[in-house]
This record gives sequence, structure tokens and C-alpha cells, in this order.
Amino acid sequence: MSAMRIASSIASKLAEAWRLIWFQPAPTTPLEFARIGLGAAMFCHYALATPHLAEFWGDAGWMPRALLATETASDPLYQSLLFFVSAPWQLTAFHFVFLACCLALMLGWRTPPVKWLVLIAQISLDHRNPMFLYGVDKILAALLFILCLAPIGRALSLDRVRAVRAAKRADLAATLPPFQSEWTGACTRLMQVQMAVLFFYSAVAKAGEDWRYGDAVWAVFTTDEHFSPFILGIFASHYWLVNLATYGTLFIELAFPFLVWQRVTRPFLLAGAMFLHLQFAILMGLFYFSFVMMTGHMSFVRPEWLAHLGAWWKRARGDMEMIYDGRCSFCIRSMAWFLAFDGLSQIRVRDFRRNPSPLVADAQLEKALYLVLPDGRALPGFEAYRYVVLRVPGLWWQVPFFYVPVASRLIGVPLYNWIAANRGKLSSFLRAAPQPQHQEGAT
Repeated sequence: MSAMRIASSIASKLAEAWRLIWFQPAPTTPLEFARIGLGAAMFCHYALATPHLAEFWGDAGWMPRALLATETASDPLYQSLLFFVSAPWQLTAFHFVFLACCLALMLGWRTPPVKWLVLIAQISLDHRNPMFLYGVDKILAALLFILCLAPIGRALSLDRVRAVRAAKRADLAATLPPFQSEWTGACTRLMQVQMAVLFFYSAVAKAGEDWRYGDAVWAVFTTDEHFSPFILGIFASHYWLVNLATYGTLFIELAFPFLVWQRVTRPFLLAGAMFLHLQFAILMGLFYFSFVMMTGHMSFVRPEWLAHLGAWWKRARGDMEMIYDGRCSFCIRSMAWFLAFDGLSQIRVRDFRRNPSPLVADAQLEKALYLVLPDGRALPGFEAYRYVVLRVPGLWWQVPFFYVPVASRLIGVPLYNWIAANRGKLSSFLRAAPQPQHQEGAT
């Protein structure tokens, strides 16, 4: 019995350790950064290939399907949707649908189906012309597959905005708690292990004499692909920089898989990895590879770092209160849409019909929405929105509309005034919205 109890205790501890390593409840935010980065990287990378579609993936290009079929006939798993594409217009349609899916993945729109479409299309492009296939494409496919398994789209996405907006249309003070799950933690850990293993094998593969003697970086910049007289001139004058860069690369790649897991050392190893890939991009022109790798490293960002950063930003920008007309269904819908992008809950709301403002008269609020700032100033209408979009990160995409020199005020002010004056008519085109029963406080 004693042996059985010991075995049971050991098994219980091992199971608990396994759970702590792989299945800790976690938010999706680090994976959302990876989703945004990978979507943006693929969109830019493949958009640049648009003028060369027929040359890269067409039958009259570098890799005819007949030639490819003879090389892959022995592998039944080697498949591609482009094997069934023959007409040039079909290839063009496939390409632009793929770019649209990459953009949707980056923005987090309809994420559950879109992420699988992107993975399938990316593999199809790789298999259609293996001449282009190299390390970064395999890394990208692995990271995309992990994202496909993960419940992404729950933060920093248009899907999240839609969910929040739906809640706020019924109650502007409504909030949705951040999504987190054990499966998210497992997928985040899987991506972290992927990046750590990549660094480890990259370091182990650097076993040549150039790396051992500290001359590898010099050899890199003397090749035809990366030849740079400017950089070589600096290295020739200060050869110690070559040794520092060579051994520094080895140190980061060897230390990363072992020290990135500790709370104290993670920020330094993560910063070192980001710096390393930034140098690859700037000095060697490996922009696509470097961006994909840096995106994968975002899985190591701790959610509490982001929470502290968000709290700091919110304190630095101060409290903001928007005062609106709670009897106007168009105003309620507009506010729900606007507040859905306020992920940090920086904006409080006040219905002056139910709770009059001590700073702004009702007669003024009949004409326009007002924003009350921490110093007591009250900005009306267009100026209120203009102030907010620069200070709420989720609204930064609107900055160009509100800060175009001259044109923004020249067009924006009369447009807002017209909408405010006709909001009753605009409300008549909308279905009757439920009157929000909101409480005072952060949204």
C-alpha cells in the first residue's frame, strides 16, 4: 500500500506539473499579436508578387505543372489547390482572395474560418512552386497551424469589436470580460516551444570554423548576396565588431531556449532576439524572415506586461467623459460603435437626459455631443471626436480622417453639424433601439 501511495503521489505531482506547463488559463493577447503580424507579413509579401503571378505560379512560368507532377508523384500528401487552376483568371482570382484573407486575418474579421483558408492557401502556394520554398515558409506554416488550433480573434480584432458593440447597443455601460482558456495557454506554450527549438537548432548548426573563431559575420558580408562595401569598411576598421556580432549571435541563440522561460531573464532574452532579427532585416535585407520570426516571439510577451502598459497609458491620458443624448437611437448606435474600439475603457459615458452634466448645459447638449476632459474643459462635436481618436489606441485608425491638415476641419465640422442637426431623421431609418440602462462609471 505504501508503494502504491508513493506512486499515486508521484503521478499526481507529474500531472499537476504537466497542467502548469501546458494548460494554464491564459488570454489570447500574445497570440493575437502573432495573428496580426503574420497576416500583415503575408499580405505585404504576396502583394509584391502580384505583377509576376503567371511567371511564379502559372503553367507557362518557372514551374509547369507537368514538370512538378513528375517530381511529386510519389508523395500523395503533396497537394495544392493550384494544381486544379489552369486559366490565368483563376490564378488571379485565387491570388486576390488569398490577399483578402490575409488582410482579414490581420484585422481579425471572421477569424475562425479565415485562419484555415490562409493556411491552406499558403501551403498551396508553397507546393505549387517549391523553388521558392525555404526556411521561413516552413516556420510560417507551423505558426499558422498553431493559430488555427487556438481560439484567436477574441482580442485586438474586429470580431471582438463586433461582440462588444452588440453588448453596448443594449447597455452602453456593458463590458465583456477578457477571454481566457486553458487551451489558449496550451497553444501559446506550443508556439513558444516552436520558437525556442528553432533558436536552439540554429545555434547548434553553427559549428563551422568561422563561427568558432568569430569570423562568420565577416564571411556573410563578403558573399555576393550580402556584399556591402560600407559595412565591410566599418568591420575592417573595427574588426572587434565582427567578433562581437558573431559571438553575440551564438550567445543569444544558445541562451534563448534555456533562459527565456524564467521571469527575470525573459525580458532580456526577448529583447536580444528582437534586436538580432532587426539586424538581419536592416543589414542583410531579410525583412520577411525577420518579421515572421519577431512575430513568433510575440508569444513570449506576458499579458501582465500589456496590462501594466495599458494602465500606464490610461493614467497618462487622463479621464474622459462623453455626454450624449440617450433619447436618440442613432446617437446610441453611434456611441456603441465608437466605444467598441475603446479596449482600455478610457471613455466614460453620461446620458444628459437621465443624468444632467454640471459642466455643460442641456441646451448645448441638444445641439452636439460633448467631451469633458480632466481639466474641466468641454469639447463639442467634431473637436470631441478629434481629441479622442488620438488618445485611444483602438481608434488610431481614424486619425487620418480627423487630422488631415485643413481638410479635416473644413469637411468634418460641417459634416458633423449636419448629422447632429438631422439625427432625428437618421434615427427614423433605424429600428427602435432599446434605451440603455447604464450606470455611471467606466465602460
